[in-house]
Amino acid sequence: MILVTYHDEHFTKGIILNRPTNLFLGDADFLNVDGEPYIKPGGEESTVENSWQIWFGGDVRGLYSENSEINCIHSIDTETSRNVSEVLINNLLMTNYEGATQIIKNGEASASDFWMFAGSCGWTGGQLLDELNRDSWYMVSAAESTVWQELIRQRDEGSDPREAGIQTWYTFMDLIGKEDEAKSLSESFADLTLKEYCTEHLLFNATNEESDIQEDGNSLDLNDLISSFSSTPDTLDKIVKLALNARNGLDGTLLRGSSNERSPFTLTDQKFHKSILLILQDDDELSVAMLLNHPTTKTRPITLSNGKAVEMVVRYGGSFGIPGVIEQPIIFLHNKSKLKKLNIGEAIGNSDIWICTEEQVIGALSEGSASQKDFMVIEGFSIWGKEDEDGEGGFIEGGLLNDILEQKFEVVEPEFTDEIWVTLLAQAPLSIDTLDRNCRMSSDAWSVAGKNDNTFPSYVYKSKVTTTELADDALRYWIEAFLLGGVISSSEKYSAFD
Repeated sequence: MILVTYHDEHFTKGIILNRPTNLFLGDADFLNVDGEPYIKPGGEESTVENSWQIWFGGDVRGLYSENSEINCIHSIDTETSRNVSEVLINNLLMTNYEGATQIIKNGEASASDFWMFAGSCGWTGGQLLDELNRDSWYMVSAAESTVWQELIRQRDEGSDPREAGIQTWYTFMDLIGKEDEAKSLSESFADLTLKEYCTEHLLFNATNEESDIQEDGNSLDLNDLISSFSSTPDTLDKIVKLALNARNGLDGTLLRGSSNERSPFTLTDQKFHKSILLILQDDDELSVAMLLNHPTTKTRPITLSNGKAVEMVVRYGGSFGIPGVIEQPIIFLHNKSKLKKLNIGEAIGNSDIWICTEEQVIGALSEGSASQKDFMVIEGFSIWGKEDEDGEGGFIEGGLLNDILEQKFEVVEPEFTDEIWVTLLAQAPLSIDTLDRNCRMSSDAWSVAGKNDNTFPSYVYKSKVTTTELADDALRYWIEAFLLGGVISSSEKYSAFD
C-alpha cells in the first residue's frame, strides 16, 4: 500500500504504509555522526523516552542508504503541527524528524503518536500513470480515518515484519471490490517471496548492540568472515585448503551454490541457486567464472571437414560478455581423457576440465576422436570485481573468494568432477518438454558436489513451504523467464498453510 505524498507532471513520490520493521531507534541514533544506528529492544521493553519504531517507506534513501530520508505521519492538529507539517488527506499530516521532535518538545505529542518511515518511492513524469493503466496498481479512494485505523491496527497488533503487511493489502483490496482477486493470489509464490524479502531486509536482531543493517555491496572484514565459520576440524581443513588455493590462484576450481537452508539467491541472482560454477580466471583485479548447469534453447552449428553439420547445445555461462562485442563469447570445454592425451586444448588451472577452440572441436569430431556429447559449449560468463584495500598492492578484497567466505558458494572437491560432468552432459537443449528433466539433472549434479544436511529445515514464515522449496521454484521461474522466454509454471502447489 502506497500513500502518494507528492505529484506533478514531472515527478510522483509516495511512501509504503504496510512494511513495518522491528527496528526501534532512540533520539540519539539520529544524531550519531558515524551514521551507525543502535537497535533498541522493541515495544514495552524499550527504555528510551522517545523510541521510534521504523517503517520501511521505500528504497529511495531508505533503510540501507547512508543518508536516509525520514518522514513522519501523524494526526496532531495544533498550531505547531500545522507550521511544520503538510496535509496529505484532511487530518492525515506528514512532517520530518525535526518537525516531529519540535512538536514533542512543545508537549503536544510523544514519539508513539508518529509513524516514522525511512525512505520513499519515486516515479518519473507519466510513469505511475502508465503502471496504473497496466493494472500494476489500483487507485484507492479512502478517508484518512480508514488509513489511520489501519496504521494503528498494524502497530497495536505488533505486526511482525515477516508478515509483510499482506493483511493491510487485503483490507484495501476489499474496499475497492477486489476481494476475489486478492484471495486468488493468497498463499502464492509472490506472497512467499515477499515474506522472504521482508525477513531478510526488515527483520533485525533486537538483542545486538550493533545494527544488522549493512549496505548492499559492502564487503565484510575477512577475519570476521573466517571467525564466523564453525571451528570443526572439517571446516578448518577447508579454510586452510581454500587459503592455499587462493594463494596459488583459484583458476579451474569448481564451485557450487550455497547448501545453506536459506539460499542467498532466492531474491536475487536466482541463477546461482544450486549452481555449478567453473572459475576461469582469478587475479588481483577480478574473478571470472562460468555457469555449467544451464542449457539454453540455442544450439551451435558445427560443420565438420566432410561437410556434415552437427548441432551442439549452448549453455548459459553468465550475463557478461566482452565489452564492445555484441555477440557473447563461445567457450568450448571437455573432460575426456583421450582428448587430453591428444593435447586437444589445455587444462584450466589445476582442473581436470580443459578449454579448447572451435577448430580443435571440429578436428576431434572430424577424426572420430570424440562425439559432440563430449563437449560443453558455454556462452557468456560472470565477473566479480576486486578492490585493493590500502591502495598499495596489499590486501585484495572482493571477488569470488569473498563470496566463498560468506558461504554463498562452496568449493567442490576435485574427485567429484567426473560424476558432475557426466550428470550435466545428460541435459538436453532446453524446451518445455525437457525443463523438468534438465532441472532434475542440474540438482543431481549439485547434490553430487557436496553434502546437504536438511535435518532441521527452515520454513517461510507461517507456511508449510520450506525456504529451499521456495528457492528451487525461484530458480525454475528464472529459467523459464530468461532462458525459455516466459513463465509457464503453475503456482497451485502453495496451498497448505497453518
